Amino acid sequence: MFDIKKVCVLVLFLLTLPREANALDSDSDPLDDSLLNERIGVELPNNENVPEESVVELEEGGMAESSKAPSVNESIILPEHLGPVLVESEDSIESQVKFDSYPSVLQSQQPWKPSIAPLLDVPVLQQVTPVEDLLSVPKPNTTDAPKKVPTPAKMLAVDVHPKMPQIAILIDDLGYSRDGMESSLLLPTEVALAILPSTPFALQTALTSQKQHRITLLHAPMENQRELKLGPGGLYASMTEQELKATLSKDLDSLPGIQGVNNHMGSLLTTKADSMKWVMETLKGRSLFFIDSLTSAQSVAKKTAQEEGLKTVGRDVFLDNIRTEEAIDKQFSRLIKLAKRHGSALAIGHPYPETMAYLKKRLKNLEQDGVRLVKVSDLLIAYPLSKPLLTETK
Repeated sequence: MFDIKKVCVLVLFLLTLPREANALDSDSDPLDDSLLNERIGVELPNNENVPEESVVELEEGGMAESSKAPSVNESIILPEHLGPVLVESEDSIESQVKFDSYPSVLQSQQPWKPSIAPLLDVPVLQQVTPVEDLLSVPKPNTTDAPKKVPTPAKMLAVDVHPKMPQIAILIDDLGYSRDGMESSLLLPTEVALAILPSTPFALQTALTSQKQHRITLLHAPMENQRELKLGPGGLYASMTEQELKATLSKDLDSLPGIQGVNNHMGSLLTTKADSMKWVMETLKGRSLFFIDSLTSAQSVAKKTAQEEGLKTVGRDVFLDNIRTEEAIDKQFSRLIKLAKRHGSALAIGHPYPETMAYLKKRLKNLEQDGVRLVKVSDLLIAYPLSKPLLTETK
C-alpha cells in the first residue's frame, strides 16, 4: 500500500514549484539564496548577517514555523519530512474560516496521519456448514416404516376424581290438590313428580312437568295390607293378568310424558311375584323404568324389575311421615348421610305445605352439605342394594 503522507508532501511540493520558478525569473522581485534558504528552513552559512527573527527553529517530530509570518501571496516550501503547513494572515481571518476551528492533524504535534481510511478488500463469502448439521447424525429413511401410535397410560384408581355424593327427590300423590301441584312445580327441575291417575289436576300437572323437562312418573295405586281405598285405576292382587295389564295400560295412557312408574301404597301387591311380573312386562313394552317405594320389607318389585331388564332403584328415606319441620329436617339429614356412605340416595316426599316450604329453602344451599341434587334417572343404573324399611305411606 502506498504512503499517503509521502504523496501529499510530493503534491504540495509540485504545486509550489511554478510559483518559485516565476519568482526567480521576475526582475522586479528576485529571490536570493538567503531568502530561499530561509523559506525552506535551512540555516545560513553565516549566522552573523541573519536577523534572529528570521531563523526557523525545528522541533523533533513537529512543524517548522517562522517567528515572522510570511505574506499571504507568498508560497512556503517545507522539507518533505515535515509535511504541509498552512499559514493564515491576519487580514484574511474575517473572510476565511479560522484555522483553529478545524481539527486538523496539522495543528497536532503527533506524527501526521491520513484521515482517509484505507480501502479494504471485500472478503469472499464462503458457504459455511452449520455446526448442527456437522454434529447431527443422518436419519434413516423411515417413510415406509409404520408410525408408532403413542399408547396412553392406564388410568389408575388414584387418578379418578371422586364424585360428589348425589341425592334425588321424588314427590308422590300429585293430582288431587292445586296447591300441591303449584308448589311442587316451583321446586328445582331435578325433583321428579309422581302423579295419581284420573285425578282432578293430573293432566295439568303432567303437561306442565313435561314443559319443564322434569322427570314424570305414574304413581300406580296398588293394594295394601290395611285394605285402604286406592281410588281410580287401582291394581289388586285378585286381578288376572289381562285385567291387571289392561288397567295399568289405561293409567299410563291417561298421562302424557310418563317416563317411569312407582307404587302408591302396595304393601300387599308388591309382595306378589306374579302380579309384579305382569307389571314389569307392561313397563318393559313401553321402555319405562320402575322405582320401588318399599312400603314393605318383603317387596319383590325391584328384584322382578331387574329380572325383566328394567332400570330400577329403591327408596331410601321417607321425608315427611311426621309433618313437622324438625322431623323433616331430621330425615333430610339422614338422606345426606346415606348419600355420603353409598354415593347416592333417594328420598320420597309428599306435597304437604310443610314439606314444600322446607325443600324450597333447603335445596338452595345444598352443596354446602357436600352433596349434589340430581334427577332420579341418574340413580337408576349403579345404585346399591336397597335397605327396605317397614314403613307404609298413603
